[in-house]
Amino acid sequence: MEFSNKTVGTVEIVPSIEAIEFVVDDGVYRAEYDSSRNQPSLAIVAAIAAADQKDPHELTPLHSAIDTDALDELFSPTANEGQRNGYLSFPYEGFEVTVSSEGVIEAKPTENA
Repeated sequence: MEFSNKTVGTVEIVPSIEAIEFVVDDGVYRAEYDSSRNQPSLAIVAAIAAADQKDPHELTPLHSAIDTDALDELFSPTANEGQRNGYLSFPYEGFEVTVSSEGVIEAKPTENA
């Protein structure tokens, strides 16, 4: 079996993300983060910056693409400390970003990026 993932970078601003991988078979960048340690909004910015090989400060503010407070609340633990289930997709910085309640971020480059 051929190795189909390539590590494209690391993320220093979100300690729970160890690396960003490019999944060749799916054509997506993929990162996993610990939602109990980091907010999804920060993890998304870090993942996109690494995938696009940019400084996070060079990116358009995430709140211009999505309500970051609502995003973070959507994936925060419930009152009884249970994990919510689901995912959310939206365009940002030339990628179709999908974030899931399992702490996975996938970013697929859009064709017109």
